[in-house]
Amino acid sequence: MKTASEIKKALRQEMLARRRALSADETSRMARKLAAEVLALPCYRAARRILAYLALPGEADLDEVLRAALREGKEVYVPVCLPERAMVAGRLLDMEHFVPGPYGLRDLPPGYETAEPEAMDLVLVPAVACDEAGHRLGHGAGYYDRYLPRVAEERRVAVLWDFQIVERVPSDEFDQRMGGFVTEKRAHFVR
Repeated sequence: MKTASEIKKALRQEMLARRRALSADETSRMARKLAAEVLALPCYRAARRILAYLALPGEADLDEVLRAALREGKEVYVPVCLPERAMVAGRLLDMEHFVPGPYGLRDLPPGYETAEPEAMDLVLVPAVACDEAGHRLGHGAGYYDRYLPRVAEERRVAVLWDFQIVERVPSDEFDQRMGGFVTEKRAHFVR
């Protein structure tokens, strides 16, 4: 019988391979549908302060959501990775000025404003896989699992492509549960 760690590793490899197999046209089309789903969420519409990520290639892309939130006057933050797998929310002022960051991410230029996790009305969390109970599989570095304990569960929403929704994601005591998920096809909330 496989351990939870072995199941997570296999699931992560499978989902990342499926993501890499997507064409740029597919991800672009899916990203437009995903943006419409996110922008229609009541928790998005009510949020004044949002933390959302800058997608890696193939990842569920939120750039259109970030642009809309900035246009709407919301305070928008993105994760900034720090040493020792820590993360802070750095204020995003526009979608034009980035510097190269770790893991091939776009990063904020120096001098950004930060906000505490508790201040976020909505945190859109990248996921490699998620199940309907809110268990999320990330990339395995633990940045979000260290950040999210200070964010109320109902404010945490996993973002991923619909094929990444699985029957069950193994979880342990350190894995932070999501209040729900959103894909290019649907939104689901645990409560």
